[in-house]
Amino acid sequence: MEYLTHSNTFKYIKNISEGEGTILLYNQIGDSIDEKGNYVYGISGSAFAYEMQYLQSVCTKIKVRINSIGGSVLDGYSIVSAILNSSVPCDTYIDGLAASISGVIAMAGKKVYMADFGTLMLHNPSGGNDKAVLDLVKNTLVTIFEQRTKLTAEEVSDMMNKETWLGSKDAFNMGLVDELITCSNKVKIKKNESLSNMALIYNKIINKPNMEKITNVLKLSNEVDEASIVAEIEKKDTAYAELLEKNTALEDELKTIKDAENAAKELAEQELKDKAVLMIENADKDKKITATEKPDLIALASSSESNYKLVENMLSKINNTKDAVKIFDPKNVVTGKGTEDRSSWTIRDWEKKDAKGLAKIKNETPEVYTQMYNDHYKKQK
Repeated sequence: MEYLTHSNTFKYIKNISEGEGTILLYNQIGDSIDEKGNYVYGISGSAFAYEMQYLQSVCTKIKVRINSIGGSVLDGYSIVSAILNSSVPCDTYIDGLAASISGVIAMAGKKVYMADFGTLMLHNPSGGNDKAVLDLVKNTLVTIFEQRTKLTAEEVSDMMNKETWLGSKDAFNMGLVDELITCSNKVKIKKNESLSNMALIYNKIINKPNMEKITNVLKLSNEVDEASIVAEIEKKDTAYAELLEKNTALEDELKTIKDAENAAKELAEQELKDKAVLMIENADKDKKITATEKPDLIALASSSESNYKLVENMLSKINNTKDAVKIFDPKNVVTGKGTEDRSSWTIRDWEKKDAKGLAKIKNETPEVYTQMYNDHYKKQK
């Protein structure tokens, strides 16, 4: 949507969108003095013509929307001329009331549209005392209506003499409008209602709140009614609720998966730790490690599968020197002369008779040496 950036300059242009301009005649035509002597500002014919010139320079089509009680014939002539001389197609829309000179302006459109609740009024021009001038003005207006419709000049003149009020169907049947616009709004106009009040009533209907931002967000036409907007919002609300429900379900499913993964991870870690503890305990029993080494080795082996294999491989290469040494048997001591029974020898005997053998016992089987030492020396005390 391209909005007009000349809001401080133009009075009547509503907006320009996608090469189409809309200009409003939602007031009386020309200025006037009311019954109380107050000056009432209306739509200036020259200002309207100026804005039409601008629209022709930037648009490929123009819409003139009308809801007016009429007014100054002179200003009306300027507006009619601007529409007729437009260099781009210019259609007119009777959105509510098109009375007097505003009805004539409506006839200037290349194509004339009318709301199904709209009203068109024709009457003789008035003001001033020069009948010749008034007749000239009337003839001009009659010509405009005659050229626009299949009505004869006499028929148009007679309608103006009678001050004829036409609803949308009659105006369409007479060829005064080309197409009717069906609307959901219903309008009740009291008998003998003043033109000003009629225009106000129509204004309340046609001047709906500007919903362009909402319709743009919803990707709807700017012409849609309130029910269509509400239906689209409800549709989006339903879609949002469904997405929210799906998102919640996915979050629950993801949590279940994560919980299962965490549980599996904790179980694997505990199994690895149990396996590491068992391996280190066995290594301790096999005298491959000392008690002080156990905590660090358990921590390392249980930290990851790769570290477990590393520790396992390391332990497999350690020879238990204590287990590798033959158990000392004092009954079968090997000597240069063969085996000899030395089960009766005390530590003193070993010291005197075979000091080297005693040293070997001390290095290879310290438990036997300690026992022999205690048996002899502690008894001597």
